[in-house]
Amino acid sequence: MAMPLSLMAFHFPVPRRLSAPHLSRQWIPCFLNTGSSGPKQRIFNRRSGSTKIFASVGEDTSSPSNHSNNMTTDSLSAFILSKREFPPGVWKDDIIDSMMSSTETAAAAATEKRVESLICEIKGMFRGMGNGETSPSAYDTAWVARIPAVDGSDHPHFPQTLQWILQNQLEDGSWGEEKHFLTYDRLLATLACVITLTLWWTGHLQVHKGIEFLKKHVGMIMTEDEADNDRPSGFEIVFPAMLYEAKNVGLDLPYELPSIKQMIQKREAKLKRISTCVLCTTPTILLYYLEGLQEIVDWHKIIKLQSEDGSFLGSPASTAAAFMRTGNTKSLKFLNFVLMKFGNHVPGHYPLDLMERLWAVDTVERLGIDRHFKKEIKDALDYVYSHWDERGIGWGRENAVVDIDVTAMGLRILRLHGYDVSSDVLKTFRDENGELFRFSGQTERVATHMLNVNRCSHVAMPGETVMEEAKLCTERYLRNTLENGHELDQGGLKKNIRGEVEYAIKYPWDRSLPRLEARSYIEHYGANDVWLGKTLYTMPYINNGKYLELAKLDFNNVQSMQQKEIHQLRRWWKSSRFAELNFTRDRVAEIYFSIASTMFEPELVTCRATFTKTTICLVILDDLYDRHASLEEIKLFNEAFERWDLVLLDRMPEHMKICFLGLYNMINEIAEEGRKRQGHDVLSYIRYLWELVLEAYTNEAKWSEAEFVPSFHEYIATASLSVSGPTLILITVLFTGELLTHQILSQIGYRSKLAYLLGLIGRLLNDTKTYQAERGQGEVVSAIQCYMKEHPEMSEEEALEHVYTLLENVVEDFKCEYLKKKHVVPNNCMRLFLDHVRLMQLFYKEQDGFTHSHDMEIKDQVQKILFEPVA
Repeated sequence: MAMPLSLMAFHFPVPRRLSAPHLSRQWIPCFLNTGSSGPKQRIFNRRSGSTKIFASVGEDTSSPSNHSNNMTTDSLSAFILSKREFPPGVWKDDIIDSMMSSTETAAAAATEKRVESLICEIKGMFRGMGNGETSPSAYDTAWVARIPAVDGSDHPHFPQTLQWILQNQLEDGSWGEEKHFLTYDRLLATLACVITLTLWWTGHLQVHKGIEFLKKHVGMIMTEDEADNDRPSGFEIVFPAMLYEAKNVGLDLPYELPSIKQMIQKREAKLKRISTCVLCTTPTILLYYLEGLQEIVDWHKIIKLQSEDGSFLGSPASTAAAFMRTGNTKSLKFLNFVLMKFGNHVPGHYPLDLMERLWAVDTVERLGIDRHFKKEIKDALDYVYSHWDERGIGWGRENAVVDIDVTAMGLRILRLHGYDVSSDVLKTFRDENGELFRFSGQTERVATHMLNVNRCSHVAMPGETVMEEAKLCTERYLRNTLENGHELDQGGLKKNIRGEVEYAIKYPWDRSLPRLEARSYIEHYGANDVWLGKTLYTMPYINNGKYLELAKLDFNNVQSMQQKEIHQLRRWWKSSRFAELNFTRDRVAEIYFSIASTMFEPELVTCRATFTKTTICLVILDDLYDRHASLEEIKLFNEAFERWDLVLLDRMPEHMKICFLGLYNMINEIAEEGRKRQGHDVLSYIRYLWELVLEAYTNEAKWSEAEFVPSFHEYIATASLSVSGPTLILITVLFTGELLTHQILSQIGYRSKLAYLLGLIGRLLNDTKTYQAERGQGEVVSAIQCYMKEHPEMSEEEALEHVYTLLENVVEDFKCEYLKKKHVVPNNCMRLFLDHVRLMQLFYKEQDGFTHSHDMEIKDQVQKILFEPVA
């Protein structure tokens, strides 16, 4: 019978109070409950009259210490495992020294001053966010300029807009986004401006130049290499409609071109498929293009779909057309409101308040500079959350039609910041086949939107079917788009959307690290990117060179600081004599990279040092207990640790002396620093966590010596500790800048579900990627072997698949637990847990990336984060 996949089928063992006289109850810190009311607990214990150390789990008698036929006292003292060879370390001192950057004091001071200035300027941008900063739309301005004066005089009601058109024609005769040439955009804006000037009998020279531009470029619509992905939203509706108008006012254009005839035919066919009843009763994206649908709109009915601010989906062009047809005062009020903001022109849509805030937050987070803007981020997200709707949100607070792009971005960011938002909001965007669409009434899917939905899907909680379906749908779309070489860039002419998609597919959120993502996004971020709606537009509070400049300066500053830290850690490694140990893995740089890629802030220097030193000792002792110490030597080491003095040091071989002294000095050093940070003694707490992992190492050594394969549950109880994640994180968490009260420890401590899941994830990841190699070296115990022992009818492949399924469920449960605890546990504590899980999934993405870092991509990642500055 297959093992149930419920996480609670496993019991996370709780250690019993040590029985040695000098380890009395007061030895356990007050913030860890060690009362006897809980389940029976595992310890290092020496029975009366025996010198053997053994591990017991409750009343279970199946551990190897009770199998006298498998393990005798003589074998304990005589057994020594064969030596295991590891690949040499890559990042030796000479390599590191050759890559260290040097910065002159004067240059560093100038850089720091510039950083402070940029932070101040960007804070000002956040504080200045109102309804959204965006660029002029010549197309929409032309429609607003058409409106005749309401007093009946023969003048435009907004004469300043007509003047803007006259003054903003580009050198080639066109109108549109000046810094980015897109034929569709220029044709649309130019035709709109030419018609408006003709209607008002002004700007004859501009009209002539505009017509010449149109004649030259209109034939390129269907033939040039601008794929449909570059076609503005609704172009196939509004451009042919304006061609009718142009013909009616006598503009000399090549109406008989095959491409124009084909476009007109496609529009007519599309109009026949639009239900006029639905158009006038149900909010759809078609409200954004009313100026191109005038012949089928029932204007009196459609007024009921007007937004609260008087607009139609925030579109000045659509709203201007509605006003000219109906005289609706709310529509005029909206246009006055927009022109009060922009003066003599209008944008393509407005407001953009929700979109601007979400993308600005996403930008500073992905560039790795968000720590400078915590208050600004909270204010922005509080604003977005105040307008959150269970149906979704659009680019502005008044949008009657919700947008999957903005909604997915909002769902992901709000959830990660602890806001209560339901994934049911994505159900709004599913069709009858379960496929996703952007707007109601629109079936097109594009990479930028699908990428945001994909990123959102990775913060799913267990049981959220809609998120899982979104992940599968978007991954399929994005992979197919990459593989087929399709254009990816619609919705924003981005610097490198292909690079963003490739990174997201290769390193999804749960297999990425903050500094890796920052490094990648610095390379992909476009400070001059433009967006594509009905026309091209820019959003300076989203795409801005100040973000990128700060990100580069900050990244290099942090990297320079980290190089000094790793240099000091290498010195500690050598002064501790660990470099003399030829049986263990020299992975100082890889270990430091692990924490420097997550907890990278300058003030967390002690956190990084603690993590690195603790991990180094864990790796050394894992290798020692695994293959390079007899059980008798392990017993001696454990006894010395229990005593916590150096009395037994002379009885140890030299390599064990180095190990014990290094561990002893490190723990005392960390405990003293922890006392200063936490305000009370933490030595007993740290020793307690180390005893757990040493006992697990001992258990596994006994299993290995006896060639004993435990039950799956017995194995997990020990192996989720021997992977050492809980011990490592629960020591490092002392230095995250938070006071760890009893309440906090109850949420994240050793007995918590969060710590249990952390260890279980590490163990299952390790076993699935290393069990075959370790079996070839004589290891007989792994999750796969233990599961096969209990289910002999299963093949190895089936057992492995089962463990993979369990791992997926455990990771999902961890995410759920993380999101539940995020609002009650300090942020840095939760980051440490979350990013360690992400780190483990990155290191074990293909195989054991820690042991074999020399010939895996981890090597390149270490170089990019720690040694290679961004240009």
